[in-house]
Amino acid sequence: MISKSFSLIFMVFFINAAQADEIPIPEFSGKTIKYTDSNGGELILGERTQKELKFWFRTMGGNYHQCHMTGVATSRDNETYRYSLVESGNEKNVFCSLSLIVIDKSVVLIDESNHCKVISCGQRAAINGAVFHRAK
Repeated sequence: MISKSFSLIFMVFFINAAQADEIPIPEFSGKTIKYTDSNGGELILGERTQKELKFWFRTMGGNYHQCHMTGVATSRDNETYRYSLVESGNEKNVFCSLSLIVIDKSVVLIDESNHCKVISCGQRAAINGAVFHRAK
């Protein structure tokens, strides 16, 4: 009986803790395009112009650790967009530089210095090299 009670309390706590860092999908105006990866991750592209791209994604890693990020990336060229974020740490700032490469029906994420992982991911999740394919 104690074991079942402990298991139930643990599950409730674990589920709540796993949801705590999730970034909700933002409101996109106009048409969105959804992409998925083989690990259960999702990426949504919203407004896309020659200068900017609005995005949201979630990657999945071991033990259901996740990365979440949303923002507006600026264009580097026709296929590559860059998103930058600075977060204040304990004694120094952490600079995240993320490239989103949109090629045909796929999107590749490049965490240029692995600092986006530090800011946006659980311990066993990652961003760098994530490949998403257009959902059907």
